[in-house]
Amino acid sequence: MKTVDTSDALSRFASRLLSTPGLRLLPALQKEEQALQFLRANGPQLQPVFASLGLAQGWKEAAAAVAHAVRAESDRLLEHELSAVSTSRLTLSFFPALTGGRQAPAAARAELLALFQRSSRHPVSRSALAGSLSAARSDLTDKYIPQACERKKYIYVEVTRVQKLSLPAADLADLLRFALMVRPAAYLFMAAESAPGRDAAYSALQEQYIQKILPGIAALLPSFPAELLRTGLRSTLPFPSTAGVEAMSRLTAIFSLRGRALSPGVVVDRGADTPDKSWFNVSRRNARWHALDPGMLDELYTIASENRW
Repeated sequence: MKTVDTSDALSRFASRLLSTPGLRLLPALQKEEQALQFLRANGPQLQPVFASLGLAQGWKEAAAAVAHAVRAESDRLLEHELSAVSTSRLTLSFFPALTGGRQAPAAARAELLALFQRSSRHPVSRSALAGSLSAARSDLTDKYIPQACERKKYIYVEVTRVQKLSLPAADLADLLRFALMVRPAAYLFMAAESAPGRDAAYSALQEQYIQKILPGIAALLPSFPAELLRTGLRSTLPFPSTAGVEAMSRLTAIFSLRGRALSPGVVVDRGADTPDKSWFNVSRRNARWHALDPGMLDELYTIASENRW
């Protein structure tokens, strides 16, 4: 009976921890990340709290038990977020234009949800999913893609004339969300021990590796042509050292990293730069370090600045 009580207490504590004011507005995986950081930083000082939860062992073991409960609660919240993205945020409006006029098969959404769930269970792809899911759920794609299409500058030229995509802005935004959500699958077959830390999920991969894993990913998503899947998977390739990385893949890389740093509900101090403007400004200076396209970052910075985003 004591084990059941302790388990219930842990579950309630994890739920309260993820609902604190500083975490309440964040997506599930960002809640989890910050909660686990809090436990690692404050473990010794939390011993009285651990004891009140029925955890009599040392603080490291107690913190590990709480961390397990935090991940379980995060998984519960994450399941709702993934389901919402697969059913409503991804319209698959781009599918007919890129597949010879065919509509997406009835099984397409179920396949996507299964892939998202699988990505959430692997340590490295789960970390990658944090940025991608945050960006896909936000209004980033709906704000920036129409603006880029109206400007008809670098991003528009790269998408329409170089990659030769003839899609309305809304469909391009949907394709970008699709690529964002496929991107974490590029890390599904990576051994977690060989890539420690949260930055592993944003590390550049190699083209040979993408070609190697593509058949396995395609087998998980039989409703989707391999060419569509490449858009998300190739977003992990470094720019400009990998020749021919498609424009939509380069955008996916940028927005996945932006999603990692999104803070919903943030209040901007008077005179301070707006969140997007600040982020794009810093990122364009560090474009080489992150292997991102500096031309795209420059244009996104300009769009954010003009719109006070």
